[in-house]
Amino acid sequence: MINADETRPPVPRGGRINADETIPPGGEKNGGGTVRLVSGESVGDSYVIHSPLQESGKQSRVYLAKRWGKSYVVKLYRDGWRPSPRMQNFLTSVNHKNIARVASCGEYAGHYYEIYDYYPEGTLGQAGALPGTQIQNVVVPSVNEGLHELHKNGIVHCDIKPDNLFFADDHGRVVIGDCGISGYAGADGKLVDSIRGTPEYAPPVKAILWSASLSPAYDYGSFGLVVCRMLLGFSLFEGMSVEAIARAWENGIELPSQIGGRFRTLVTGLLQEEEDARWGYPEVKRWCEGEFQRPVNRNLYAGRKKEPQNRPFIFGKFDGQMLTVRTLHELAQAVKSHWDQAARIVKRQELPAFVRQFDQKLTEDVRRLARYQDADAAVFQLLTWIDDDGDEICYAGTRYASLADYVERLESGTDEGARRFLATGLLVWYLREKGYERGLVDRLEQMIQRNGCEDMTAICTICFALQGKQSVRVFGETVETLDSLVPVLSRHTTEEIAGLLAEERFLAWMNRLGYGEEMRQIRKGWG
Repeated sequence: MINADETRPPVPRGGRINADETIPPGGEKNGGGTVRLVSGESVGDSYVIHSPLQESGKQSRVYLAKRWGKSYVVKLYRDGWRPSPRMQNFLTSVNHKNIARVASCGEYAGHYYEIYDYYPEGTLGQAGALPGTQIQNVVVPSVNEGLHELHKNGIVHCDIKPDNLFFADDHGRVVIGDCGISGYAGADGKLVDSIRGTPEYAPPVKAILWSASLSPAYDYGSFGLVVCRMLLGFSLFEGMSVEAIARAWENGIELPSQIGGRFRTLVTGLLQEEEDARWGYPEVKRWCEGEFQRPVNRNLYAGRKKEPQNRPFIFGKFDGQMLTVRTLHELAQAVKSHWDQAARIVKRQELPAFVRQFDQKLTEDVRRLARYQDADAAVFQLLTWIDDDGDEICYAGTRYASLADYVERLESGTDEGARRFLATGLLVWYLREKGYERGLVDRLEQMIQRNGCEDMTAICTICFALQGKQSVRVFGETVETLDSLVPVLSRHTTEEIAGLLAEERFLAWMNRLGYGEEMRQIRKGWG
């Protein structure tokens, strides 16, 4: 019996199963078999069976069929199972490039069947490790858009795994298939039903007896495990029993070192233990568009082991009061409030030992900070590693709400600290650490090395591109296109427009739209 508050991957009634096996709705209680089709037999509207496919399993038998020279897949389910009329209608009418449409369905010899288009390029399960560019540009956006289509129609797939994801268009697109055990969520956005899915690709669920509450977040947890499989060439739980998988989740998952950079951010977001914190469609879409989002913790499930109370760190004495920190978050806040003291504590031997309690991999990096000659650089790097306050940038005691805020202060020409931060190379280091687009960051670094902080227009243009910004503030109004700019300009004097043309930010925005040379000519004329 499972405790109602216990979180673990799905386990069927009656003991052990294969970790890579799909559990259909109702577990194994529908124990009937399926009929076997033979070559030449016709199913449905003239779909002629050609041969069995190796993908057949306990839930169904799968065959390759032909109709008018085109190949199809016939999936014949075991006794007693069929989708609801609502699900059947969706699967036969859906028209989305990332979801496999059911071309036909019905009953044959008392068994329900579905007929899909055949994808000869195979499944992700048949592929080994994929190149990072293909995962980023094809796999992740395809699955994300397919899941979004299912979820906005109220459907939870319940069995996202590599074998249910098919390549198409010469590996330029991925299609979600095998929606056979999918279900509809209720008004609360959750599907309460028998535990289902494939344990090897199932995130923990809260189960009451043998029923679970499954939401779109369940599919995104499975998606995170699929991304791991595509990056590594093997699953995180390969060859493990259901019991061993449950223990792995309970003990906290530590991602392999091969999963790094932006992919580590993606996977960590998708595998958050709490469903409300887990990434969904909007977060994954922004990741695909180049936005880097720092996960809440550097290690999965670090939160529940993150705050030991027996090894505090004495940060310093201020106004007669001793400041002691007990978590990395408290340390980050202390650094921001007392930058000068932080420049001293990075040289203390106790700091690496304190950090080790929360992140062992970070310990050696922190230890190296003691050898830095530039104390501000050492403190900034420490803060970047431990800070969990979103996009805030803090340098030498000055805080910037975001990269956009920093760039605005930089181009104003009045913030010397912002210019020094740029000149030291720390901005470039920060952008790389945060996973911003490599090509743009390399261009920024080359420009700074060549011209220092002189070409502020070019620097701001690159920063605009790094942020993906499409708009600019003009006379207190936000404009995104030339069409929206014209009426704003018409309300201001010639002198005011001349001042606008002198602003580096405005020129950077025009550069982004492709009018950089024209703007330079206009500025000469107005000068």
